[in-house]
Amino acid sequence: MLTRHRHQEIVAALHNVGKVEVADIALRLNVSEETIRRDLKTLEGEGQLRRIYGGAVLPRLDQERPLMERGKLNSREKAQVAQIALGLVTDGLSIFIDTGTTTLAFARRLVGRSLTVTTNSIDIALLLANGPTRVNLAPGTLRPKDNALVGYETITYARRFFFDIAFMGIAACDIDHGWMDYEEHESALRKTLRGQTRRSVLLADSRKFGRQANLYTFGLGDPLTVVTDKPPPQAFQDIFTSNDIDLITS
Repeated sequence: MLTRHRHQEIVAALHNVGKVEVADIALRLNVSEETIRRDLKTLEGEGQLRRIYGGAVLPRLDQERPLMERGKLNSREKAQVAQIALGLVTDGLSIFIDTGTTTLAFARRLVGRSLTVTTNSIDIALLLANGPTRVNLAPGTLRPKDNALVGYETITYARRFFFDIAFMGIAACDIDHGWMDYEEHESALRKTLRGQTRRSVLLADSRKFGRQANLYTFGLGDPLTVVTDKPPPQAFQDIFTSNDIDLITS
């Protein structure tokens, strides 16, 4: 059975029963268990399932995985997005970087740069603190799964400043529902940042397109700069072009 057909069978089985086991699906499709494990890893990277011990379950739209787990997914694509976004930065800028695996990959490329960086990510703040970068850490309530500071204090703090560029992550991009997030505080902060900066930049690896989360953050036609590792599906490109969205890709 071709890989594409196996993937379709696995996803169909998941939607029918909510869970698949490696041994059962391997027997059903007449392939090795190792082949199924590779299939599950690929499908997890596409956001179509979540691997568990011995199998996989459907992902939850209202729950994002911890930062350490997410950081292992699509790392090559995220690194490419980070490298492309680096071209938007010149020394002396005042920028905001919010929390996320792609924004963290981007921040790693800023080590040694002369910038003013405001962030709600403790990891990003510590990463840049020992160099020439001036770091402002936003206050808020600690979210342990990703060392982010979130809440009303974070949003109020962001409103005190005006930035040259705000670099933001995003959870998903759906053709009907637009740019989406998992948590209300995160979505609200990103909406606030768009009004506090000369340029709003979304860092979104290509696998975010065609996925859903549970909170609307931006419309596909909202004025944003979108940095991704490769061109998104044509339907998204058509919307971006018709709305004069600044799409930057390799």
